[in-house]
Amino acid sequence: METFKITKHQFAHTFGGAGFHNNDATMYHVIDSEHFNQYVCKCYREISPGFMRTFAGFSDWTKEAMDEFAEYYEKMQKKTDTPMYLTPGMGALHFSDEEIKKYCEDVAERLAYLYYEKDVKHIRYYCFSNELSHVMYGVLADNLPLFKKYHEGLYAAFQKKNLPIGLLATDASGYADWDRTIDWAIENMPDISEDFCVHIYERGYDIYSLDFYDFFAEKCKEIVDKSIECFGKRVILGEMGTQKNEGQLTFNKGTVVDTCRYFSDPYEQAYCGLMLTEMAFAAINSGVFAVAYWSYIDHPDPYSCAHSTSGEEYARKWSEGERFFSTTADSKYNKWGFLKWDDENLDYGARAHYWCIALFTKLFKRNSKVLDIESPDKNIRACGIFNRDKSVTVGMVNRNKTAVEIKLDTEFFKKDVRVYEFDPANVPYNEFADLQDFSAMISKDNLTYTLKPESVTYFTTDYITKSAPVEAEVLEVSDGLLRWSEVEDKNHCYYRVFSSDSADFVPARENQIASTVATELSSNRIKRFVKVLSVDTSGNV
Repeated sequence: METFKITKHQFAHTFGGAGFHNNDATMYHVIDSEHFNQYVCKCYREISPGFMRTFAGFSDWTKEAMDEFAEYYEKMQKKTDTPMYLTPGMGALHFSDEEIKKYCEDVAERLAYLYYEKDVKHIRYYCFSNELSHVMYGVLADNLPLFKKYHEGLYAAFQKKNLPIGLLATDASGYADWDRTIDWAIENMPDISEDFCVHIYERGYDIYSLDFYDFFAEKCKEIVDKSIECFGKRVILGEMGTQKNEGQLTFNKGTVVDTCRYFSDPYEQAYCGLMLTEMAFAAINSGVFAVAYWSYIDHPDPYSCAHSTSGEEYARKWSEGERFFSTTADSKYNKWGFLKWDDENLDYGARAHYWCIALFTKLFKRNSKVLDIESPDKNIRACGIFNRDKSVTVGMVNRNKTAVEIKLDTEFFKKDVRVYEFDPANVPYNEFADLQDFSAMISKDNLTYTLKPESVTYFTTDYITKSAPVEAEVLEVSDGLLRWSEVEDKNHCYYRVFSSDSADFVPARENQIASTVATELSSNRIKRFVKVLSVDTSGNV
């Protein structure tokens, strides 16, 4: 039996939360209501991310687009109390100081409208450019003084509008640009940068590597140490992911498809969850403040031709490190989401690794304190947090090809512990993307368990139990819709809907017809009898 000793330093560092890049924030207007209610919004509320990044904060944002963003925010980040980090993506092209000043003032004016008039209070960070792009991808890595000039203008404009939004630098992607751009920002713009932000898509290690964890932890620690020395600033991983397809993208007669190299194989798609969890654990244990995965949902088909060209020329240029911009491709498909967007097959469900990363995102709460865990097995990566309500979550990635019996040596668990598991060989698929239930309860007085081979396991006291059943609600069918009254439960999260031809049926996966945050559903799915159950924030049904 392997014993893991868990302690908390008197001055433990704070974890600011985990989440995703939310492309859906700028695509809200093209998502139909059932897609949004049953997948995009339902899954988001069930996961309740602690951090969110999106393309937003444009200088030419129209009032209609901002109002739409505010409506999206009301249903998503405001409901889950999730801080947001905005970036306008590729930025704009300005040459004079007057144009830059006008650009920055336009951004500030629009953010002030959202923050003060539309009450979008969760905007926490802003960065001028995505991955140092400025019309052309990544070019500001070679022109950091221009990046600074924009941030100086934004800093002044935000101060003038009394906006409590911090600026992030430098949003660089790739280890080489981590060092050179963050070093430059520390030296040249510490007074206007609230915190530092970087991205990574791991290219040097595959998902089965046993050496990656230590390598990545050291890379994160290097940049965290530099940031701490710069007036105690923090580091955010604004995007992270596994390897892209060979040559960065795949091609088919002018169509560009941006996706993960492992998604075509069901088992590898699931196994991605282990490496992505390791990335998060290594970052947190090294002092990284917050993490965001790329990305929450797919783009529709197609959505953008951004920084794309066609065929072999693109692969050659990218592999040689050339920075360029072209829109010669007919169309671009972005299929990186944990949730799919397949209108042709009406498939908006989850990819296999969702059931791994969603658990981590849900259980590793923001504003928690990071625990110290001694791991006696180099192939078991452990990470833990201590929440403000004194609940605790400990996660373990077991990279061993055999089961391992473990014991948790700690006094932090004050009640019996729920155990959640993800096994890439047995993914808990369901078409509604509902999270898996806990697989076991163990006594706080006997914290022993057997980890499955090559799996992720969470031990948590971050849950509530129901003291009484929720009262039955009224259901009715009219105008082609099944409707029911809203559940009066402060911990309610979403509804699961079941239907059968038998009055005494027992709700189960085989007769479930939907999960949704709405209180209505198209009646063409239902049979003679219907039952609607409430699922709360702890997964109690």
